[in-house]
Amino acid sequence: MKTVLFDLFEAQPAGTSKFHGGGEYIKTVYQYLAGHLPDECSLIVFYNDRSFLDPWILDSFADHRIKAEVIHRREEVRYLFDRHKIDSFYSGLPYFYKKAWIPETVRVCGTIHGLRGVELPCDRYAYKYASGRESRVQRLRFLLRGKIKEKKIRQFRDCMELLDEIVCVSNHTRYAIRNYFPSMDRHVRVFYTPAKYVGPESGMEKECCHREVEGKYILLGGADRSEKNGYRAVRALEELFREGMLEGYRVVTVGGMPGKIAEIIHRQERYVCLGYVEAGILENLYRYCDLFLYPSLNEGFGMPPLEAMKYGKTCIVSGVTSLPEICGDAVYYCNPYDIDEIKNRLLMAAEQKISAEKIENHLRGIRSRQDADLKALCEYITGRT
Repeated sequence: MKTVLFDLFEAQPAGTSKFHGGGEYIKTVYQYLAGHLPDECSLIVFYNDRSFLDPWILDSFADHRIKAEVIHRREEVRYLFDRHKIDSFYSGLPYFYKKAWIPETVRVCGTIHGLRGVELPCDRYAYKYASGRESRVQRLRFLLRGKIKEKKIRQFRDCMELLDEIVCVSNHTRYAIRNYFPSMDRHVRVFYTPAKYVGPESGMEKECCHREVEGKYILLGGADRSEKNGYRAVRALEELFREGMLEGYRVVTVGGMPGKIAEIIHRQERYVCLGYVEAGILENLYRYCDLFLYPSLNEGFGMPPLEAMKYGKTCIVSGVTSLPEICGDAVYYCNPYDIDEIKNRLLMAAEQKISAEKIENHLRGIRSRQDADLKALCEYITGRT
C-alpha cells in the first residue's frame, strides 16, 4: 500500500493571521483528498496540537481513518520519515522544508503559489503601510530591491530543488517559473487554485443575508498590505471625491487602514474602515457591494475577484500577472501603477456595469476548471497520474 504524508502544519495560523490564503488552499485540498482516498493508499498528516486547527479537520481523522502525527517545529518532520515508510510527501506551502530532512526515496510534491518575492520584491510605497522603524526599513528595501530580488531567486530555487514535482496554480506562475528557473520547467504541472472549502462550523453553510453596511459602496480589500495597492486606490478615490465624482458611493475597506494612508483621506464620512472580519461578514460585503476594486500589484492566482463575481458584481482589477488569465473578459482592467487609469475605470464601472450574464458565464467556466483540477491534483498527489 502506498503511503502519503500530508502537511497540515502550514494550514495553521501564521504570524498574526489565524486564517491565510495558503492555509485555506491546503484545507480545501485535504478535504477532497481525505474523502476520495483510493483503497490502495493510506494518508498520514502532521500538525501542531498547540496551535489552532479547524475542528472539522480534527474530526476527519477518525471519520476517514487517517493517522495524525503531532510536531511542534518543522524540523521534527524528519522523524516522521524514520517512524513510517513514506512513499510521497506533499506540502501546500513547501518553502520552509529542507532537502536534508527527507529521504531520497520519497517523492516530494509541493505547490508554488506564485513568485511574488521575485516579481515584486518591494513597492515604492511599501513604507506607507508601516510606521516607525519598520517604515524606514521598507524605504531601504525599495532602494535595495535588486539585491532582495536576487535573494528571493535563491530561496525559490532552493525550494524547487527540494521538489521532485512542482504544482503551480496558474499558467502565469508556470511561465514565471520558466522565465526565472528554466531548468525547473520540466517538473511543473498547472492545477488552478480550488474554490475554498467552507467547514461546517464556520456558519457559512447558513448564509446570513443581512447588510453589514447600508447604502451603495465600493469594496476595497487588503488595504493594509502593500501588494494589494490600497495607497494608490485611496488616492484615486480621494481625487474623484474631490472632483465631485462617484456621488452616492462610500468605500468599505477590509484589513485595517495604515496611518500613512489614513492621512490622505479628507472625506472620512465616505469611508467605512474595517479590520479583520469573519468569513460570514466578508461574504456579505461581497454580496452587497456595488463595485469591487482590486488593483493588486501581484497575484499567483487571484481569488477575491471571483468571490465578488459569484454575486454578479462588476470588478475593477489589475491587468497584471495572473489576473487577466483568471478574470477573462468579465471585469474591467486597470494599470495598478497609474492612478488616473484607476479613476477612469472606477467611473466606467459605476456607469456601465458588466452584465450579470457575462460574469456568470465566465465564472461557470472557471469553477468547472477548479473542480476538475482539484480532482486531478489529488490524483497527482497520490501518484495515480
